[in-house]
Amino acid sequence: MWPFRRVFRLGMWIFSGLTLLALPLVVWDFSRRGYAVKYQAWFIGGIFVILSIPISVYEVAMHTEYYTRPRLQRHVIRILWMVPIYGLDAWFALRFRDAREYLDPVRECYEAYVIYNFFAYLMAYLEDELGDVDAYMATKPPMRHLPPFKWVLKRWTMGNEFLLECKKGVMNYVILRPVCTTIAFITDAFGVYGQGKFTWRKSYVYLITVTNFSQLWALYCLAQLYWACHKELGPIRPLSKFMCIKAVVFLTFWQGVILAILVSSGVITDESWSTYDQLGVAAGIQDFLICIEMFVAALAHAYAFPPKDYMDPAIPTKGFLHNVKHMFDLRDVVEDMGEVMESHVDTAARLPKKAVKTAAKGFKAAVQAPESLLSLLTATDDKRGRKGSLGGLL
Repeated sequence: MWPFRRVFRLGMWIFSGLTLLALPLVVWDFSRRGYAVKYQAWFIGGIFVILSIPISVYEVAMHTEYYTRPRLQRHVIRILWMVPIYGLDAWFALRFRDAREYLDPVRECYEAYVIYNFFAYLMAYLEDELGDVDAYMATKPPMRHLPPFKWVLKRWTMGNEFLLECKKGVMNYVILRPVCTTIAFITDAFGVYGQGKFTWRKSYVYLITVTNFSQLWALYCLAQLYWACHKELGPIRPLSKFMCIKAVVFLTFWQGVILAILVSSGVITDESWSTYDQLGVAAGIQDFLICIEMFVAALAHAYAFPPKDYMDPAIPTKGFLHNVKHMFDLRDVVEDMGEVMESHVDTAARLPKKAVKTAAKGFKAAVQAPESLLSLLTATDDKRGRKGSLGGLL
């Protein structure tokens, strides 16, 4: 066991507590001296980032040191890196606003990567505990979709189809998020992005809609997997982990959308930030809030993903460098993306056949319709003829 682990942790908590106690005094002194709001935001945001990074790095180091379940901890460590990446990205975007258009895509793409890793984490645990997960899931009763999806989607067959649909929902967001970010970057270069402008003439409203629905669907698929296997996943306490990830991803996204709406409605102005325009102020507020929120997220991650769950001295590890290499090995991501893309290709290949069959049925029905109508008319005429003959006899 690392000999200075407890000392380091104690020192980290003492430093964090003293810093938080001193923060109100610093803010008061800044206001008294008349510093601009943007300078206060840079300093305060930086303090929270400095507080959050040691917590996350400590957790990552402990997981890497006690790498007793590589298939699980690889995904845990990738999730834990979310706080340093988000925090540093937001602070640099706050400090160097001209670099924001290059920094924000990094945060947005890693967000999708985190959602994938949580799904992969759950699947890795189920595979380790249950073996053939497809066969096990096939024994479960069908899951009902929640509103509004239950009104437009049929139930997924439990087993391979259920797991594949959940994976597709998550991986689609992993693919669409970088694609939408790239399109936003390109359209912004041509002046047609219009960040914060809800008009059909700009790409912002379309991209934000696609991103929102894709994100909601990915989180919904994660929730479906959780509800289907919540008893089997009980030992790893998945709910707290899911809520941590959902809070960071979902709240930061909608936080940005709400700030954009406040800008477009004129609630947020540029009076206090001098060199910033309205959109710059909204983006600055978003980055500032993320800096603060990452400190809370670091504490939540430390609670939800504790390394003590894997501290088993009886299980040997392969060394720190080997563990780091395994953590950064992305072949699992490539394999899952390939599986989902192959599934989409197969579905697309079946569509023409299905369309031909549907057209053939429609054509056959159209051909048979006149014959059926003719038979009906003939039968009607026969009845009328018989009725007329009887009338003549009477």
